[in-house]
Amino acid sequence: MQIDSTFSVVAPIDTVWEAIMDFERVAGCVPGAKILNKLSDDAYQMGMTVKLGPVTMQYKGLLNVIERNAAEHRAVLGGKAQETRGQGTAEATVTLQLAEEAGGTTRGTVSADLKLSGKAAAMGKGVIGSVTEQMMALFAGNLQAMIAAPGAAGETAAAGGSATSVPEPVPASEAAAAKAAAVTAPPPASELPGVPAGAVPAAPSKVAAPAPAAAPAGSLDALSLAKGVAAEQLSSPGKVLALVALVACVSYWAGRCSAFRLIRTIERMKTGRA
Repeated sequence: MQIDSTFSVVAPIDTVWEAIMDFERVAGCVPGAKILNKLSDDAYQMGMTVKLGPVTMQYKGLLNVIERNAAEHRAVLGGKAQETRGQGTAEATVTLQLAEEAGGTTRGTVSADLKLSGKAAAMGKGVIGSVTEQMMALFAGNLQAMIAAPGAAGETAAAGGSATSVPEPVPASEAAAAKAAAVTAPPPASELPGVPAGAVPAAPSKVAAPAPAAAPAGSLDALSLAKGVAAEQLSSPGKVLALVALVACVSYWAGRCSAFRLIRTIERMKTGRA
């Protein structure tokens, strides 16, 4: 099965060549690929995870540099891998050719003679070709980023893997009190825009209650005094009960005295007629 694809990178051709020939770094640009072990400058043990449609396959095998021509920017790679969770195999001979284009762009052409067995072989060339194009597009973007900022990918991965501290939650009551204080508390005079420090006196901590109006002279003094005494007496339930009992007693004795006087008056009237 012959699979051909291309990619473009905005960088000088020599820069792109050196980046691709650094297999331990460039392997991170290929989705699902990683170098497991470096056997020599031209031999590497690799792992590869490939998803073809609904099927995900993992391969493990060897990558060999068959030809490396820096002057022509051409390389031939050979690889053979075994599916780790099945009986499938993958074997390929890949030819890479770089060409310099206008505008400082480097174009790469990849031709692969691919032999598959197992589940991958049943997918067909159309599915495999579509997946290869997607992988090449991702590879070109990752390679561009690696060339533009060498080491940024590794630093980003290290930063992303670090633990993130989570602040402890603040109780709701304390949060509400802090929010209310922040809203109601006026800013200090030294922080007012355009006003020099010390120009504005500090606001009083408490607002003084307005002074009561002066009581009018004359008869209103006695009325005010009576109201004050009544209010003071009525403020306590015990005093209210005592006042009610006193009024009842006074009313009772006043009634008896009035009745006694009425009887005396009637008796006098009878005596006078006799």
